[in-house]
Amino acid sequence: MQSESALLDAPLVETPAPTVKPGAPSGWIWIPWVWLFLASTRSLASWLSLAGLGGAVADPDLSGSPADSVLLTLLIVLGLFVLISRAEQTKKILSRNKWLIVLFIYMALSIAWSNFPAISFRRCVRSMGTLAMVLVVLTEHDPLGAMRALLRRVYLVFIPLSIVAIKYFRNIGVMYDYSGNEEMWTGLAVHKNNLGQVAMCSGLVSTWQVLQNWARKKLTLDLLLLVLTLWLLRGSKNSHSSTAIVGFIVGVAVLFGLQFIKKRAARARRTIVVALIALVAFSPVVYLALEAFDTTPVGLVLNATGRDLTFTDRTLLWTDVLNNAAKSPVLGVGYGAFWVGHIGYDMYPLPNWHRKTPGWRPGEGHDGFIDVYVDLGVIGVVLVLLVIGSAFAGAFNDLENEFELGRLRLTLLLSVVLNNVTESSFLKGTHSLWFVFLLVAVNVPRSARWVRSKRAEQLQPRLP
Repeated sequence: MQSESALLDAPLVETPAPTVKPGAPSGWIWIPWVWLFLASTRSLASWLSLAGLGGAVADPDLSGSPADSVLLTLLIVLGLFVLISRAEQTKKILSRNKWLIVLFIYMALSIAWSNFPAISFRRCVRSMGTLAMVLVVLTEHDPLGAMRALLRRVYLVFIPLSIVAIKYFRNIGVMYDYSGNEEMWTGLAVHKNNLGQVAMCSGLVSTWQVLQNWARKKLTLDLLLLVLTLWLLRGSKNSHSSTAIVGFIVGVAVLFGLQFIKKRAARARRTIVVALIALVAFSPVVYLALEAFDTTPVGLVLNATGRDLTFTDRTLLWTDVLNNAAKSPVLGVGYGAFWVGHIGYDMYPLPNWHRKTPGWRPGEGHDGFIDVYVDLGVIGVVLVLLVIGSAFAGAFNDLENEFELGRLRLTLLLSVVLNNVTESSFLKGTHSLWFVFLLVAVNVPRSARWVRSKRAEQLQPRLP
């Protein structure tokens, strides 16, 4: 028998204690909730304008709305206060995400060669603020539970209120084209694409919850949220977000596919790799079959989603943006320094797009990777790809260690990355998908808060 003194001197050996159930998220979770809700809906200045309490601000992220600056600064300060109190957990997380830290450092350095340093600085601070909000969530005692609570709380407010706005407050929830005949649902968001992106994430989180609770017959709230989300996702008769619908369908396919290998999670990575190899191997056969019917895989998908080979004239825009990016291909024009409204029209001309729509110019390149390229050059694109690769690798590891966390991360990662093929959200500080991307891209070390030492177990009094 070992003496008590010998046990006290023995080294600590941590062993899991699965019977210990983590508690609910702390009250600090409401700080990132406010941030994500505003990113999913409208800026504070826009809400004040709708309420008749302030002037309209077309782009507070560009012009620096005082109301938004004060609120976002307050949220960042509170978030940093929380992270300082959780310094040890924060350091562990940051040490596991070195490529993400390098990306943010490079974003900050690019302000030095930006033609609009004040705008670049403001946007960089807000993008870093999003990272701070995400870290507040991930440094909770139970990161997965905190992620679930945050996303569900945001979507349980956003989805029903968006439906109410579309049905009864149409000055908020609906927009019309120039003719006034075709309506576009926006809900609490500012555009149909933004509404579709939030609905896509809400639908995926709800489906994930339903799959978890199916055996326990505990489906009422999540199933209801899923039904309401699908109603929003389909859009109006004339307008909907095809990219969000495709992202939702692909995400749901991943959720159900992983459901079938849940009991073989340790072999999930090998299964997925084999599936990808099979896809590549059979792609020539599929291509030849489609050629026999005078179509292509891309054309088939585009026709199914109501688009054409120009991606609704996006190719015109991409050509113009890439021509501007070619002037500074390595470093880019500086973070957030390309889409700067009217002040950048002469500096960054878009001749092809101008011929198509002389009276209107978009505020993004409708491709997240192209927007990163024009802002941060090839270096920025490589860093973003490294962050994405690191995130997918971490999600695969989570499939083996914490299956539900890995499944949620893989699903949302894939959907957000796909969304950035024809929409743009990478690096955009006050964009809901940038928040969601960081939330599932940051790799979190396995928590030891709910782990007991072997010494503590040995020192517990035993029954005679």
